[in-house]
Amino acid sequence: MLLSSAILLIYILFAGVSTFGYGVIFSNYIIDDKKLNLGLIGILGFFLLFFISLFLHFFISLNIYLNLGLLFIGLIVGLKNIRLFKIVQKFKFYFITLILVFLLSAFSSQTYADYEWYHLPYVNYLNSFKIIFGLVNISNNYVYGHGWLDIMGIFNLPVINTKGLTALPIVFYFYFIIFFLLEFYKNKVIFLKIISLFIILVSFLIFNRLKDFGADIQPTFTLFIFIFLIIKYYFYNNDPFILKLIILLFFYSCVLRIGSVVILPLFLIFFTINIKKYFLDILIKNFRLYAFLFTFFILFLSKNFITTGCFFYPIPFTCFNNNSIVWANPSENINERYELLSAISKRWKFYSIEEGSLENRYQYYNQIINNTIMSPEEYNSKKMYWLKYFFYDHDYHRFINIVLFALFFSLSLFFISSKNKYPSYTNQIGFNIKLILFGLLFSILFWFFNSPQMRYGGYPIIGTFIIILITNYLSKRKFEESKFLKLSNFFILVAFAFFGFKNIGSSTKDLNNNNFDNFPWPNISKKIENVDYYSEVYNGVKINFITKNDNSFSGSPRTCGNLSMPCLSSGRKVCISDLYIKSEYIFIINNNSKCLQQFKENYWQH
Repeated sequence: MLLSSAILLIYILFAGVSTFGYGVIFSNYIIDDKKLNLGLIGILGFFLLFFISLFLHFFISLNIYLNLGLLFIGLIVGLKNIRLFKIVQKFKFYFITLILVFLLSAFSSQTYADYEWYHLPYVNYLNSFKIIFGLVNISNNYVYGHGWLDIMGIFNLPVINTKGLTALPIVFYFYFIIFFLLEFYKNKVIFLKIISLFIILVSFLIFNRLKDFGADIQPTFTLFIFIFLIIKYYFYNNDPFILKLIILLFFYSCVLRIGSVVILPLFLIFFTINIKKYFLDILIKNFRLYAFLFTFFILFLSKNFITTGCFFYPIPFTCFNNNSIVWANPSENINERYELLSAISKRWKFYSIEEGSLENRYQYYNQIINNTIMSPEEYNSKKMYWLKYFFYDHDYHRFINIVLFALFFSLSLFFISSKNKYPSYTNQIGFNIKLILFGLLFSILFWFFNSPQMRYGGYPIIGTFIIILITNYLSKRKFEESKFLKLSNFFILVAFAFFGFKNIGSSTKDLNNNNFDNFPWPNISKKIENVDYYSEVYNGVKINFITKNDNSFSGSPRTCGNLSMPCLSSGRKVCISDLYIKSEYIFIINNNSKCLQQFKENYWQH
């Protein structure tokens, strides 16, 4: 137990230092700036690893020894630049406390909801095969372009293998918190200090359990930083370097998860107003960065095209029909998937359960046939009908938590401040803040009418909109520095303690109740051949078929889990019309009309 615990902690530290090393490489040779915020260096390290993962996977599988070599390079660079951490000496108590709390919070018996469903299988695919043409025909879930999964593939290492992957998001979280701690303590602008403090506290309030850390928090955190930098840009005299970071982080958030495009209205307003001033400076003086981003974008589109036949799956107008691209997903399947995802984001699951009097979400199909409930396409066509079910989602509670905490936060700051006749910023900055609020409002509307789920961009755009409104009012008040700092330190310590209590307490309880199958590693369901799955060989490629699926069994064997790829539900076998190998690449063809019907009957399986 002690040895395994030590291995997990060493793995997390190794991942953290290696990622930091790649962030140093990115800042020195691509951004060409050596004064980046320490937290942002770590976050950009993941960005560079994302690029490396994408590029290499076109040609080779990301096997564990290749991964070890890549991360070892980052480790060496990270250790050589460890002196950069001297910047945190002024608040080393928080820094050390944060490391200890985060490390101890990494022990969890549970994985997050989608891990065995498609995250772990996707990583196994990365580690066993180079890119597969028509991967979408195995499962839609493998091709949504969750960039975090491509990053995870590089962290499958010898000895530990995939057992530590669910702890990896805590490294990203650590750098995110470090970013805002540094911004809070180094900034002299009270407006920025309040925003930084709020984001730190609300992140601990909303994202406080490791088992909930999937592929959603990374783009969410990136959007928080993106919005913060737009605010900072105006307080720092329209610094062109900050403008460059804003463009970079917008791109980063979108390739991590395409749902981050909800921030587009704010970005377009900001970009249109400011780019004319610095166009040549940004473009010419930062050629390496924009060449990198352009190359990244081409790789991103190419990967999507190869795996699905679409540039942005499952947006129909970006897709080619399988009559012209043989491995592409049939257009009727794409349209059905698009309608389903749109309906799900607008609470179709809750609608179908309530209106159809279903015991669980899997029983919907007969009710659609009997016209008791609407199909996803019919549901979407009703336009605003979905508002009736908006508050059925558990996201509603988190939204209320943000609002309530924002009120408590603002009242606390109000009582330690005093009246001040003048705001702490110029009229021009005040006008720019109104533009930011205007852009965020349009982003909220864009989010609300397209993908109204808090985890798909809702947290950062709604949370920052609320706190900017509050901070804009509070900035007209006068703060005594010592009182403000004492209250802020108290809030931060309570937030640390709350996060630690939720995670360390949960893992301790699991350990005492013998909930761990193999402490400290999270439990992964075990599959029994010819019971939970069976195997078949297609042209030399072994495929595992899960025999228990979502619609007939709600337990863990319904997932592929850690079975070797390719892996899919047995019912989806009709979606593989042919499989062959050409030039060492696997091609999977789907031209069977029965696949669409199977999909309609098994929405939650895919």
